[in-house]
Amino acid sequence: MKSQISKVNRGFAFATSTAAILLSMAAAPVAEEQGSALIAQGAQEECDRMAGSAADNQRNTAFSPVPVGNIDLAAVDACQTAYEQSGNPRFAYQLGRALNQAQEINQAMEAYQAAVDADYAAAKVNFGMLMGRLGDAEAEFNMYSEAAQSGNVLASYNLGVAYRDGLGTQPDVNKALYWFEKAAAAGDNTAAFNIGVIYDEGQLVPADDQTAIAWYDLAVARGNVDAMINLGIMLETGEGIEPDLQQAADVYAMAAENGDLFAATRLIELQQAGALEPPSAVAGLDDGMKTLVLKDGDMDLPTNLPKDI
Repeated sequence: MKSQISKVNRGFAFATSTAAILLSMAAAPVAEEQGSALIAQGAQEECDRMAGSAADNQRNTAFSPVPVGNIDLAAVDACQTAYEQSGNPRFAYQLGRALNQAQEINQAMEAYQAAVDADYAAAKVNFGMLMGRLGDAEAEFNMYSEAAQSGNVLASYNLGVAYRDGLGTQPDVNKALYWFEKAAAAGDNTAAFNIGVIYDEGQLVPADDQTAIAWYDLAVARGNVDAMINLGIMLETGEGIEPDLQQAADVYAMAAENGDLFAATRLIELQQAGALEPPSAVAGLDDGMKTLVLKDGDMDLPTNLPKDI
């Protein structure tokens, strides 16, 4: 009986030992895989946190976008690991941004190229910019065209510039306006400003002061300082609108609050000339000027986009 019990005990002990060995053999790769997954996830989150772009409508919105000049160079390693572990073109694009900040232009182009090959729209914009710097305007234009068709706002704006100035294509003001309006409709204030300039200057299309004012006003509402200056001048001189020095001063004050020297100087000059009713716009600089020129019913703001070209 003891022998049988002993055998049972030995057998149980052996079985337990074998199970432990088998479990340890199985657990080691599982633990290793879990560790690798955690490292990959951490790298991906760090890459998104340190190198996500406001111009990328496919970025991870859990993190705030980072201007290229503010990218921490540690993003290079994080994004390299994230891309190698996942193959996600977003990380290749963000790696390109980090390498660009590190002045590793050739490597940045390789990273952008990998994302472009995966049809990543934001990477096409940056890759196009670099191709333009290398003198290949046609390749730059093609990259913007592809990205804009995918709905990238910065690409739409850049494509508007390309058609306006004839960069890599023939100048075409109608197509320039179309793409600027696409970008403006998506919230781009610089695109709205550029449309205002086109109608204000009257070189590419017949001059239309009221249309220019409407687009400037839209750009001003979105914080564009250049539009504030141009709109202020039009209000001051009565170009396309009834002269109103007080409103001009209000718009100049908005620009001055954003650091524009011309606007601040013009405010002082208007004040010294006694052209402003008290309290003057100069006195209200610290309080913040929020007045916009156009009120409901003044004129129709541009809202309709042309059909696809």
